[in-house]
Amino acid sequence: MSKESRIDEQIQHFYDNVPNVGDALPLKEYLLKHEDSRMAWYLLGKEYEGKGDTAKATYCFAQAGEIYEAFESKPAPQLPEGKSSKKGNWRKWLIGLLVPIVLIGGAIVAFKQLMPDSDEPPVTNEPTYEAAVTSTPTAGAAETKGTNGSKGQPTKLPANVVPPDQIAGAAEPDETGHHVLGTLLTLDPSRQPRLLINTPSLGKWSDWVKSGKPIASATTDKESGTAGIQWFDPKWCNCKPEDSKNVQKQVQGWKPLQEEKIAMRSAMIRYRQNTGKWPASPEAMAADYPANTMAGWTENMTPWFDELKAALDNKKDGKIPQTVGWPDNAGPDMGHGTPSGQLSPLAEQPLEIIVDKSNHRLAVVSGNVILRNYEVGLGGEKTPEGKFVISEKVKDPNGSSKGVFGSRGMTLSDTRYGIHGTDEPESMGKDESLGCVRMKKEDIEELYDLVPMGTPVTITKGGLPDELRVPPERFRLKSTQDETNPRKVYDWLG
Repeated sequence: MSKESRIDEQIQHFYDNVPNVGDALPLKEYLLKHEDSRMAWYLLGKEYEGKGDTAKATYCFAQAGEIYEAFESKPAPQLPEGKSSKKGNWRKWLIGLLVPIVLIGGAIVAFKQLMPDSDEPPVTNEPTYEAAVTSTPTAGAAETKGTNGSKGQPTKLPANVVPPDQIAGAAEPDETGHHVLGTLLTLDPSRQPRLLINTPSLGKWSDWVKSGKPIASATTDKESGTAGIQWFDPKWCNCKPEDSKNVQKQVQGWKPLQEEKIAMRSAMIRYRQNTGKWPASPEAMAADYPANTMAGWTENMTPWFDELKAALDNKKDGKIPQTVGWPDNAGPDMGHGTPSGQLSPLAEQPLEIIVDKSNHRLAVVSGNVILRNYEVGLGGEKTPEGKFVISEKVKDPNGSSKGVFGSRGMTLSDTRYGIHGTDEPESMGKDESLGCVRMKKEDIEELYDLVPMGTPVTITKGGLPDELRVPPERFRLKSTQDETNPRKVYDWLG
């Protein structure tokens, strides 16, 4: 049924059910044309109720649905059998921050706040947001060939979808989770929605790979003084939630783009630490060996880099900025939505590496968010504990991708210790090296692309979970430079 036909049916339905509609209460005509404004239906019903017009009030309260139930703490009236309006499924909105004029007789003012100005298009004609989350890949799943950045994932949103300005993580509907949700609702009002997704805990860590199950989409409106929540998870709302398939598709595209952002932002920060200045261009970071801070570049990164560089060039008091922000105003639509809540470290802290000797794990982390957790081979007491940095990155060490160091190698603090591949993949989980960190081919190649030169590496005992965390589709950068070094014979301890 077309929108015009549905409106005509709604108008006729109102006249069939509510006799004597010759009055001119505020918003009645607006409601007949924009039937999806349930709060306005509720307010109109209160006006009719105050006039003692029970039939009209009952009809309006029935249209208000959950809004009536939220304010009156009882079930909404039902329309007579066979006369229910065919409007489709209502989205379940909880209203917060609503001015209490309903209770003090100021409903007419509320009507004026809810109605669009005569020279502005009605709110219902604005793009709608189908909130966003991710499928949750499982550790140990069949691994597929890696892609260049987010290649293979959609980067454009449907034309009628407004991208979120924040995507927040929360583990449980506990005090911390409710605080995250409350923050989304009480931030400065925005026409963009804010999404809450499940980010499970993995010990003391927030689990990036498993994050993504939709919880809710929050919206706020400055003019009407309202905030609303569209629920996707009954665990949080004790309700019948909306379908989240479209939301999941969106975050399937959002997550790999955030990995591209954090890889680029981390590289910019490490470049400045190594050189004392911010990179002037992408080529400065993705350069030939030995200046290969990054292992490659993607098309998505260019507008993000330009956005951050413009902010860095806008020096305050003539001083060089000490840090760099998070790019969210440019680039693919699918990439919009700054990580927040329990995912906020992604937008604030660059990548680091932790190696746990007690369970043979190597993790890539940002703050307390764990992005990857690999199984590695070590050397027991021969593997030193302490703090290091990646001081060199090289492809095909000693001219081969199948030698004792595999296809990638990264030197730790200019020593003979390194993180590299191996021709003995069966040594994973064992102490058979002479002190280096060995990794499987698919793991070392992903790690090499993900972390920049200058990344801190901490080798310790304890701290990392046993559960592996790698996505089915690996992170890859398109190589744009020569990262081989045929002039050197590498003699890492292996």
